[in-house]
Amino acid sequence: MKKRVISAIVALIIFVPLVIIGGIWFKIAACVLAVLGIKEFLDLPSNEKRPKYVDVIIYALTLLLVFMDDKREYYYLLTFLIPFLAVIYCNDNKKYNADDAFRLIGNTILVGTVFHAFIIIREKSLMLFIYLFLITMLTDTYAHLGGSLVGKHKLAPKISPNKTWEGAIIGGIFGTLCAATFYYIAIDSNVSVLLLLIVTLFLSTLGQLGDLFFSAVKRNHNIKDFSNIMPGHGGVLDRLDSIIFVVIGYILLSGIF
Repeated sequence: MKKRVISAIVALIIFVPLVIIGGIWFKIAACVLAVLGIKEFLDLPSNEKRPKYVDVIIYALTLLLVFMDDKREYYYLLTFLIPFLAVIYCNDNKKYNADDAFRLIGNTILVGTVFHAFIIIREKSLMLFIYLFLITMLTDTYAHLGGSLVGKHKLAPKISPNKTWEGAIIGGIFGTLCAATFYYIAIDSNVSVLLLLIVTLFLSTLGQLGDLFFSAVKRNHNIKDFSNIMPGHGGVLDRLDSIIFVVIGYILLSGIF
């Protein structure tokens, strides 16, 4: 517990000022986290023995996606084609094949696009950035409290045995109400309250689904955490699993892409 608290405090000391400052320093932080996140995907246990140059390609493509400009279609085209060209170059089905390429393409686009969106959202509005993070933090907090107090029915016992339907519902309700209140006060008091509640609840639900999705990935690979970069908390993907899905939902709803 002590190790977990210390890790959380250190992370807050490092990243809160970077979020507030924004600009190039936040972009660098997003870049570092994206590289660490894609590394966690690359380090997942598997039977494949990829050539090292494939990992280098994936790191490079991830960075390109994080820093891509308005002509995004070119970056996605490169991300799709280059891993398949590497299959041809490798010419060894036991080391690296089309199935591996498809999986790495998906991981790269997921990580690169989400961390690029972090940068866009932060540049657009610090308060909006905080609102999206509040959705995940408050939903997770209230879901944990609700599940601990009244949780009886398991939500997905094979994936996450401690999660309950009661906790998920309580987390969704209170996470939505608190985050929506913040949005109404700090961002836009002219917004339709009903629409705001619906959108926030949708994003809150996506965040919980993201948590379950990444838990399923870990279960499939028989690992507890993606990494141990934050002792007691796991890796980048462990900490950002919910917000990744929330940001994807925001991208779809806002049309910023």
